[in-house]
Amino acid sequence: MRFHVLRYHGLYRDPEEIRGRPPQEYVSVDDFVHQVRWIRQNGYAMLTLRECRERAERGRLPEKVVCLSFDDGKESSLRLAVPVLAQEGGVATFFIVPAWLGRKNILVPSEVRDLASLGMEVGSHSLNHPFLTELGSSDLDREIAGSKDFLEDLLGRSVDCFSYPFGDANAKVRDAVEKAGYQVACGTRRGSNLLPPDWIYLRCWGMHRRVRGADLRGMLDRAGPSLGETAAEMVKRVVGMRRYARWTERWRRREVE
Repeated sequence: MRFHVLRYHGLYRDPEEIRGRPPQEYVSVDDFVHQVRWIRQNGYAMLTLRECRERAERGRLPEKVVCLSFDDGKESSLRLAVPVLAQEGGVATFFIVPAWLGRKNILVPSEVRDLASLGMEVGSHSLNHPFLTELGSSDLDREIAGSKDFLEDLLGRSVDCFSYPFGDANAKVRDAVEKAGYQVACGTRRGSNLLPPDWIYLRCWGMHRRVRGADLRGMLDRAGPSLGETAAEMVKRVVGMRRYARWTERWRRREVE
């Protein structure tokens, strides 16, 4: 038995809205509607990540489960994603970077509270979105535990989920995540999660503008990544996350140009 995590970043209605931004990080609202509707119509339960773990540990996880997540706390999370989820009876986990709140195209604190009040789960994406494996112990705790404290103070409730910036994690980072009290953490390795999963580094499918209905079905029908995706993971391990992220950013800029 397995479950899937689909990782989004932002949504858009008109391509002009994302002019000058990396298009790979965005999915159109129309595609998102079709994806969420396809998930529901094909018998998948949509759960928050915390609910997924709780139900799995009680032996009550449905046979077909998809967890939707959004990194970075973009404005489109509340403006575009939540109305679709409400219409389709879905939920998602939204990972917030506290130091980014109020920046252009990013939510403000009151809007993060709105997400939670509308039934969405709020998680941490670290305090400043750094490469965590490059940090010393005190800075690491500030990024991981500090962001949790900030969001819990903001929301008045427990924050149990974490998303590693750039998927960057090692044993020291994982230990800090567990020590801070997170119950679930998401990385960037592709694939589904077989029970019992690695709850502190879940596998995710990255969603972007090129994913269509047939692609989504293909993702959910297979347990592991494709050969190309596996090769990308090997490159990350060999060259390091920072260098890989720089290469990816250059490629995305060429797409924009």
